[in-house]
Amino acid sequence: MTEGISVVIPSYQEGENLKNILPRLNGELSGIGVPYEILCVDTMEPLDDTEAVCRGSGATYVKRAGGNNYGDAIRTGFRTAQYKYTVVMDGDGSHDPKCIKEFYEEIQKGHDLIIGSRYTKGGDTENPFILKAMSYVLNVTYRLMFGIQVKDVSDSYRMYRTEQTQALTLECDNFDIVEEILIKLSMSRKGYDIKEIPIYFEERKAGVSKRKLGRFILSYIATMRRLKAIQIKYRRSSPKGSC
Repeated sequence: MTEGISVVIPSYQEGENLKNILPRLNGELSGIGVPYEILCVDTMEPLDDTEAVCRGSGATYVKRAGGNNYGDAIRTGFRTAQYKYTVVMDGDGSHDPKCIKEFYEEIQKGHDLIIGSRYTKGGDTENPFILKAMSYVLNVTYRLMFGIQVKDVSDSYRMYRTEQTQALTLECDNFDIVEEILIKLSMSRKGYDIKEIPIYFEERKAGVSKRKLGRFILSYIATMRRLKAIQIKYRRSSPKGSC
């Protein structure tokens, strides 16, 4: 696969935010010195001016396939990515594009996955207390249930090796796909190497969040049960001494 970076931005009525994000993102990526592409994965049918904003900023406009859920956007972005490394970042301005350079430098050292972490030393978040508390409980629960040695399992700002994400079969439709990816990649081979980089997670700049609290909670509970069953089945079928 060609050396370079594919940036996947799921977008659901984020045109206003993209007007600010895309110029900054282009500037940061240009400074890294490798080929890159920015994939704005919009809804199946346009709901705002995202397409015009993307085309005016040198980004590639992509319509998500299979549905309008967040999971559909991630699956579409993974399939479309053409460069060796894939970054996923939010389209609401929560993730600072300047972190990508450090992600790229770190993954060059041999790591399989770089996570932008709010909860490792030096990281932080602007989220209100209730969201911080929910996130904390979710992260602790996933770490304990799946034995993942990662402090931030739920933030989507990550750099992946594209060949690894394109080999995954992903089922989740909501934001729990972020945990699904992490768990399935961690099970993919022995010694899967994850590096956390501290980030500052900012509140969205414009528009409204697409997260619905009731659906958010129910989907995470259902996903935990399903992924635990997959993990148990995987471990039982793995040869003795393997991951």
